[in-house]
Order: sequence, then C-alpha cells, then structure tokens
Amino acid sequence: MLTAACAFLLVLCALGGGYFLVVVPRRWRVPLREALALLEKEGNERTELETADRLLEEAVNAGPRGRDLADARFAHAFVRAMLGTFTPDQYWVASATVDGLAAAADEDPATAHLAVWLQYKLERHERAVELFQRHADSLTGRPAARRAAAASHLQLAGAHWRRRETDAAIRHFDRVRELGELTAEIPKAADSLHVLNGIQSHFDQRHTDARTAFGTARERAAALGRDTTEAELGLIACDWTVGVPNELDARLAQLFDRVTDVSKASAKEAKTAGADRAERTKDPAEEYRKQLRGVIALLRLVALLRVWRARPLSGELGARDRAELMERADTLREADPQLGDASLIEGLITYYFANGEEQREASLALLESGMRTAKGIVVPEVLHLVEKERALGSQGDAMSRFLRLVHELLADPTASAPHRAELRRLRDRFALYSDDLGGDLVLPHRPASPHELQQRINAMRRRIDLIVYPRLRDLPSDAPSHVLMRERLTELDDVALAFTEQAEALHHSELEILKATGELLLPQEELEDDDAAIAAPFTVEPSEPLGGVEATDDALGAADA
Repeated sequence: MLTAACAFLLVLCALGGGYFLVVVPRRWRVPLREALALLEKEGNERTELETADRLLEEAVNAGPRGRDLADARFAHAFVRAMLGTFTPDQYWVASATVDGLAAAADEDPATAHLAVWLQYKLERHERAVELFQRHADSLTGRPAARRAAAASHLQLAGAHWRRRETDAAIRHFDRVRELGELTAEIPKAADSLHVLNGIQSHFDQRHTDARTAFGTARERAAALGRDTTEAELGLIACDWTVGVPNELDARLAQLFDRVTDVSKASAKEAKTAGADRAERTKDPAEEYRKQLRGVIALLRLVALLRVWRARPLSGELGARDRAELMERADTLREADPQLGDASLIEGLITYYFANGEEQREASLALLESGMRTAKGIVVPEVLHLVEKERALGSQGDAMSRFLRLVHELLADPTASAPHRAELRRLRDRFALYSDDLGGDLVLPHRPASPHELQQRINAMRRRIDLIVYPRLRDLPSDAPSHVLMRERLTELDDVALAFTEQAEALHHSELEILKATGELLLPQEELEDDDAAIAAPFTVEPSEPLGGVEATDDALGAADA
C-alpha cells in the first residue's frame, strides 16, 4: 500500500512538474516567439506591429518571471515605440514601460538606448541627454544611441541660441562634436556664436556686453587653436570711439598682415597639392579671408583720417601724407575692386586739399570712377558735388563765359558810349585768352518789359556765379574777394529792384492815360462794351527778390540764347 502511495505521489509530481515546466511557459513563450519572428522582418507594416503588440501583451500577462518577464516587457516597449510612428501617443506608453525596466535593470544597455531614443522622440531633450550621460559607458559604443543624443543636443543648442544664451549653446554644439554624430548639422556660424552675440550687442548699444562677448570669443578661439581675427576686429570696434587712433591703426595693420600671410600660406599649400587657380579661388575659406582683407583695409583707410584728425590744424596735406593715403586706398581697391569707398575717401581728401586745377580734376575723375563700381558711391552730397563741378566747369570755362558776357553787353544798343568804351577796354585785357568773337554786334533795339528786365538780372547773376566760382570756392566767406562780390551783387539787386518798380509804375501811368483818352474819344455805348477789355492791364509778373545762383532755368536759358 505504501509503495502504491509513493508511486502515485511520484506520478503526481511528474505531472505537476511537467505542467509548470512545460505547459505554463508555453503560454507566454509561443506568443513571444511569434512576436519576435514578426519583428525580425525588415520594414514592418503597421498591421504587423499591431499583431506583435497583441502577442506581446498576451505573453506578458501569461506570467513569465525574472529575466523572461524583463525580455517580454522590453520587446513590448520596443513594439509600442515603433507604433509611435503611426500613433504618437504610443511613445508615452512605451516610455512608461521603459522607465520601469530602467529602474529594475539600471545597467542594461538596450533599455538605456531605447529610453534615450524615446525621450528624443517625445522632445524631452534635457532628459535624453541626461540619460545618455548617465549610461555613457554602455551607450558610447552604440552609434544609434549617440545619434539620438546628438540630435537632442542640437535641439537644445538652437533653443539656447534663440534665447541668446551663447555659452550654453556652444557647450551643446561641442558635445555634438564629441559624440561624432550629426556634425554636419552644426551651423557654420556655431564657431562664431560669441562673435555674433558681440555684433548684436554692439548694434544694440550694449557696449559692455559686446566687449565681453568678443573677449570670450578670442579666448575660445585661442584655446582651440583657431583664428582670432573676427574677435579682435570686434574689440577694435568697441574701442573705435574711445581708443587712441595710432594704437587702433597699429592693431589693424597687424590684423591685415596676419590675414594676408594666412592667405599666402594657403595658396602655397594649394599650389603644392596641385590645385589649379580656379579651385583655389572657389575655396570658401579663402573667399572669406578676402572679404576680411577688404574690411580691414577699409578700416585702416578710415583710421588714417582719424590719426590726421588728432593732429594740430595746418591746412596742408604733405607729400608723405598723400603717398600714404594713396597706398591705403590702392590696398583697399586691390582687396575689393567693386567697392567705391576707396575712391570716395581718396577723392574727397585730394579734392579739398588740391593745389591747382589739375589736381582738382584728377580728384573729380577719381570720384567718378568710384561712382561706376558695383558697390559705388551713393552719398548724395558727393554726387551733388561732382555734378556741380562738371556743370560749372574749370577756370577755362569761366574765362569763356566771362568774355561772352562782355561781348553780349557790348552788343546792347541801350548801352551808353562811355559804358561801351569801358567794356571794350575790359575785353582787350583778356585778348590773350579769348576766342575770336568777331566785331561788336548791334542787337535790334526794343524796349524791355519789367519781366524781361527781371530775367536779364537773374541771368546776369547766374552767369557771374558760374564765372567766379572756380576762384572763390576755396576762399573763406570773409575773404576780400568774397566781400567785394557780395557788395556788388547787392548793389545790382537794389538798382534792379528800383528800376523794375519804376518801369512798372511807368507802364501803369501809360495805361491810365490811355484809358482816360479812350473815355473822351469813344462813344459812351462802345466804351461800356469795351470797358472790361480796356480795364484789363497787360500781364506783368510781380517782381521777386533776385536769386543769385538760385536763378531760374528760364533765365539761364535766355542768357545762353
């Protein structure tokens, strides 16, 4: 009996063991294997992922234990993460599952990898980089994990830069470089974020912040072995209004020489490597250095003017100063041939310090050449200066205008004999400079109206201004020649105004006497019919103050005619 009982217990234990060791595990192993078989396929469709999700949920609920349960839950979280592509809410469900797995198996690389990726997809970038940093030892060897962390660092860098948190943005960009993933996505300006921040601060008149940003940029570039030219240019800009001109000029010269030396070394290396000239020209780094040379050359040209401004007033530009001005202007033209600023500065300086008509003409030609460049001179005052100079002409043009005016006054039949004799003597004094204008002309005599007299005086003043401008433009306003011309023109204005008023009064008196005579001669009824026509005076424009160089184009046209 005892033997039978023992045998029964053994059979029962065997059946129980078989049930718990074979039947129960089969409940979760079968769906788990089927789900994993679906996941092994490439390019899973949504229906396949949903089927795998259902199978894995069945497997998890079937009661696996220990490592088997962890594997089933991880597979379930992975499938739900893939389903997030179609239904974003699944990312949150998968993240909750992974958080539980991470707490249970802190050092599992696969779980940590999935956690980082899910945080990136959920745009919780701070959490993503924190998880990667915590599991850096196990995740560094996984390119996909590094890529997810790098993507989060890029997002954080952009957010910090938009808030102008330059240091934080640069730290994230540096972290992307350390990870070695998505480095091509780093903006080219990332290395110059401090410089850009300094530029923005400088234009916002936050000079202290600008100086700090440029100083940090220089320190960072020096620590990384990079070029510090941009940062040093920014510091020069901060010192521009308060610095010593000679010191600023020396700093600019040092920068220009440095950039030039780097360009020469780069060209030599490219030539040694066999690159042709076209390839060297297309090099973006060399093109940028060329732009830097143009900027520094322009600043050096302007700095020279500030150095001169600090000197005592002398009113003279020495030969050495002229040579230095031309050298710096030529350097700027060589660095940027399409920029008109070199011609603008050199032309204006040499124009106002010209020692004769020849130098002045050369300065005007220089200004005109600057106006024809691609980035030409557009300063309205300079354009007006060139236009005025070309309109007024040289001293030779002034001489011709003067002699033609004398000749026309000689031809006026209303001029008295002594007046004409004085004009002839004046003409003879300029015989060496005059063209052959022929003998004295005699214009037909016709009484001039007040309006015509006004036009004549306006034209006279305009022509006098054209004649004397080349001689008086460089003299101070209180020079004797200026004072004499103003007095004579004022006298002409007064006499002309009085004469015009008398002529208008004479015409008015003549009209009144004619009207009175008509009243006596005409019958009463005809007088009434024609009264309106007789009463209307001839049109006489009111006399205006004489305008000097502001005379009308009509007056000038009448004078030239």
